[in-house]
Amino acid sequence: MKNLRIGFSLFGLIIVALQALPNIIWAIFPPSVNALSGNASKILFIEYGEHILGVSIVVMLIFLVVKGRERTIPRGAFTYVSLGAIALYWLCWVLYYCAVQPTPVIYAMVALPPIAFCCAGVAERVYPIAAASILFLVFHLAVAMENFPIF
Repeated sequence: MKNLRIGFSLFGLIIVALQALPNIIWAIFPPSVNALSGNASKILFIEYGEHILGVSIVVMLIFLVVKGRERTIPRGAFTYVSLGAIALYWLCWVLYYCAVQPTPVIYAMVALPPIAFCCAGVAERVYPIAAASILFLVFHLAVAMENFPIF
């Protein structure tokens, strides 16, 4: 923690951009069958908490770095798991646009970004990102459970 500083993380920017691209496409060109329209929590604490955590994670991924590792792309299992989670997330979006929107696909779309963010944080050794991502997953799942009940 003492080696953390404000800087620029190329890897963090890559993860954020890869995760955000399908969401940007969805916002501009929503699919004809759109189960996620209106996906929000009626509980303001959960709704605002989810958004605040999401924005905080993006900011930390891009601007929080370990001193001396600013311009490096980490290698190792956590990097590959992070990128793999993003790849699976994109696959879920392809299914979603093909009107394949069962609950498991929706929940995968909810869980994969926080998993990617958490692993990216661990890969970069910026552990506050991992902690915030776990908390974000809880809030993200709470919204999903409200709108797409499992039982």
